[in-house]
Amino acid sequence: MITFSNAQYAIYIILAGVIPLIFFLLYSYMRRRIVRAVTGSHYKKVLFVSGSYTGLFVKELLVVFAVVSLTIAMLGPGWGEETTEKRSEGTDLLIALDVSRSMLASDTESIRLERAKRAVRLIAESLDGDRIGLIVFSGEAFLMCPLTTDTGALMMFLDSAGPETVTLEGTDMGRMFDEALRVFEKKRLTSRMLVVITDGEDNEGRAADGAEKMKDAGIAVYALGVGRDSAVIPRGSDINDYYRDSRGEPVKTRADPDLLKRLAADTGGMYIDITNSFSGLEKVISAVNKQDEKSTGSRKVKQKIDRSWIFLLAAVIFMITEMAIPASARRYAKNG
Repeated sequence: MITFSNAQYAIYIILAGVIPLIFFLLYSYMRRRIVRAVTGSHYKKVLFVSGSYTGLFVKELLVVFAVVSLTIAMLGPGWGEETTEKRSEGTDLLIALDVSRSMLASDTESIRLERAKRAVRLIAESLDGDRIGLIVFSGEAFLMCPLTTDTGALMMFLDSAGPETVTLEGTDMGRMFDEALRVFEKKRLTSRMLVVITDGEDNEGRAADGAEKMKDAGIAVYALGVGRDSAVIPRGSDINDYYRDSRGEPVKTRADPDLLKRLAADTGGMYIDITNSFSGLEKVISAVNKQDEKSTGSRKVKQKIDRSWIFLLAAVIFMITEMAIPASARRYAKNG
């Protein structure tokens, strides 16, 4: 079975081949019309001093074959299988950022969410060639920035992250862990780390189960806690407008560092409190560097054999043959 490694770009590659081919065919058609108008003869009856109608037709056909072959080569055709050995390279660092309403509490030098974002920036700017991605979560979780070495792109996604990014309110760490596993499962040959930045609230109580899954997958969780014991949650820009319960009392959010410590300990990671200082982030950077120094082994994988060279070679042969056929002469003579 033939597969194409660049199938996701097929529409662009095909257009890149079809458009010039259309212009070439239009050119050939117009040339025939012009010759007929000038000589008064049907194109097939016009002979050329150093060529013939058949020769011209073959030259045009070879150009078409060359363009088609080149287009197929660009699609990356492959068939047959070969076994290769792949080794892990670098570290994939996934950051899970809590964007729930409780992260709007202002019990740090700024609101918890802004403090958390500053931590993400410091970590991203300290990485050297490692890939970093961003998950945002509250009542649900999704990958906002795929794993990338482009920290500029990560920063753009980070700036737009907030409570409105996720429609379902609350905090469900279980969903966050499930999303992290989904991302990591596609990258089995790299060292993998998860950094969770949150105040520790878990409304659904599924954090422990999620951490167990991470442990089974061999992924260490580094939990960065932000927020003090309890704080009110603002509703908007008015600092005196808070979320209130049915009795009219302000709803308070409570940071839970104990839960984060357990999650980190159960997965072989580390808990760091960033409420007052970012000094502990050096431990996260150091952990990434140590992961880079480790060799996590290799494995044999089967993959399709790339056959692009066959079509590239065919395109070259077609073009060389086309150039070898004598071109038409400038003057015409009627076939008697």
